[in-house]
Amino acid sequence: MIDLLFLSIVFLTPGLLIAEFLKTQKNILLTSSFSAFFWSLSALILEINYFINTYVGNVIISIVFLFWLLRFRNYQNLLYNLVFISTLEILNNLFGILHLVSTTAITLEAALENLNYVTSSINVSAVQISFLKFFNNNYILATLPQYLSLSLLISNIITISKIKKISKKYILAIVPAFLIFCVTLEIMTIRSHFFSSQILCLLLIETFKNKEKRLNENIFFIFLCLFLSSRLENYYLYLPLLILLLTRYFYQENKTSMNLKLFLVSLLPVIINYNSLSGGNDLRGDIRISIALVLILNFFIVFRNKPLINFVVFNLNYFFMISIVLLGFINFVLYDFKAFHSWMFIMTHLLDIHRGWVIVTLYFLILLIYLIGFSNDIFEKRLFLNIFFTFVLIVISSPLHHSVYGFEQWSTGIIDGITIYNFFDESQTRSILQLFLSILPFSLIIMNTKKSNKD
Repeated sequence: MIDLLFLSIVFLTPGLLIAEFLKTQKNILLTSSFSAFFWSLSALILEINYFINTYVGNVIISIVFLFWLLRFRNYQNLLYNLVFISTLEILNNLFGILHLVSTTAITLEAALENLNYVTSSINVSAVQISFLKFFNNNYILATLPQYLSLSLLISNIITISKIKKISKKYILAIVPAFLIFCVTLEIMTIRSHFFSSQILCLLLIETFKNKEKRLNENIFFIFLCLFLSSRLENYYLYLPLLILLLTRYFYQENKTSMNLKLFLVSLLPVIINYNSLSGGNDLRGDIRISIALVLILNFFIVFRNKPLINFVVFNLNYFFMISIVLLGFINFVLYDFKAFHSWMFIMTHLLDIHRGWVIVTLYFLILLIYLIGFSNDIFEKRLFLNIFFTFVLIVISSPLHHSVYGFEQWSTGIIDGITIYNFFDESQTRSILQLFLSILPFSLIIMNTKKSNKD
């Protein structure tokens, strides 16, 4: 128990300090995410790992923690986070609640490389690598991804219930969604999909808020950076959504400092994940594409008030839809009927009842339809429609993934005899689960009996 508490304090100390600096002491559910942001930098600045894996480093962290404890005395923040992570750890120790998958081994390998002050070229995000860095000879913190994700999920649910004036007794209404077997399996893995989904949910919520009710802009930018660095695919899948989201967030903002902050926080994830991106053999491995996407995002936001850019952003969903159709055509030209095989694989997966995938698919689509129809705000309608097109993009782009990871099963075009859960389409469906979890807290809006304007 002492090892558990000490490792928890090592992990939490940077977040506790950042929370004081950003004056979010009362929002105790965000503290763990600030810690995740700090420790994700250890994949880039290897010297940060010194605080985790050496005696002297542990002493320094302990001194900093004692300074925080005596100077700020925010015992509620500390107590909540220690109790939450300890509870999850105890549950895992007693019942083995984690779902260990193949990426656990390579994540641990990358973490060990960083702890030995070696950059890792394993194709895993810096945020995910940081999940498995906190251990000693006696204990390892294994439930950090669940702790981080559930903290943000609770924060998002509470915020939505306040904005939409929903009674807290209805919060339990979303619990059944987490009991769907494929959802339960995913949220209990040592992967960053669940965490990334709740970061995106937080960004969406902040965009929906009136300006005077938003969190400090520095907090928003930290979470934007954390979202982009939490998964290597996020730039590729969410660029149109981010353009819409940030255009709204920057509305009537003309400060040069905000544009500069956006450029820094959008470029930093590429730098943090440089080695992981370079280690891949797919599109993500080309850093030039990642940098180009960063520049495109910043171009749209910096020149958002120009008539042409304003026209493109306003009609972004139409351009997005046309681009998806074009991508599907290109995939068919490149791969012929193998592209159809790929689409058949992923659709069979999404409609399968074995692990509840068909329930997730229907739940996701019905929820989106409701959210689009429910809102009186044209921006919210466009944003939820964009999320649907992101879902379609994940499906249509599957041949690009399968051509790299499908090996002989892809090249020979075999369908008969391949199990539904074949090894080369799981990444696509995990991306869909991430998208589903991102909008799941918004299902609370269903509890409102009347349409209302945005608060």
